[in-house]
Amino acid sequence: MNVHTTVAWCVRQWSCMVEAWHKRWRWSRASRKPMSSEDMYERGVADAERGELHPFYYQHYYHYRRGYDQARRRMRRPFWTTLLPGRHAVLIGGATLTIALIVIIGGIWRNNEKTDAALLAMPATDTVVTATARPTRTPLFPTATPEATPEPVVVTLRVNGFAQVANTEGRALRGRAAPGLKAPVRVAFAEGERVRILEGPVLADQYIWWRVEGRAGTGWAAQQSLEGVVWLIPVE
Repeated sequence: MNVHTTVAWCVRQWSCMVEAWHKRWRWSRASRKPMSSEDMYERGVADAERGELHPFYYQHYYHYRRGYDQARRRMRRPFWTTLLPGRHAVLIGGATLTIALIVIIGGIWRNNEKTDAALLAMPATDTVVTATARPTRTPLFPTATPEATPEPVVVTLRVNGFAQVANTEGRALRGRAAPGLKAPVRVAFAEGERVRILEGPVLADQYIWWRVEGRAGTGWAAQQSLEGVVWLIPVE
């Protein structure tokens, strides 16, 4: 490792530390209000870098899941892709892998040649192998049995339960007069609003509908998009 590589590595480590500190500072300020889609994305990236997955956020928040998955894929890349441009990194990585394979195959071939030569030069002899029983080790202390970890309680949408509007990117979730896209819109539920579930579920126009009650009124709202983005997240 030469001087330029060492300096680049130090600068990169320092930048990561400053960026992580800045994100924690932003989260400490944003913890007093509901997190936006951008905050959820940054939270997912930071959790991936720390190796701490939040199961509830990953299951119900699209932007958190997107940030977490992208960060994990970026962290699994070879180290030289972070120091060199994309095309050069791929070429150098491929060349390195090819050279390594050639060296390994050449070493195996040479070892096989040496082994064959040794076998041809050695006289044929009958070898008797005697199996020797190995003593059994007895532990001095009993092995502790690990305690079972309790499984987390999964909260689902249900009648007389509550849900939170999320993943709408700042737009309102429409509440219609009946299940279906052709029914007129009666009310709009803001992102982050807590609503109460009155009826459902009903399948119409390939969407799952729930009749919910919010601050502005009552209407039928879709549970999630056709792409799997969840709009109604169950809460306690």
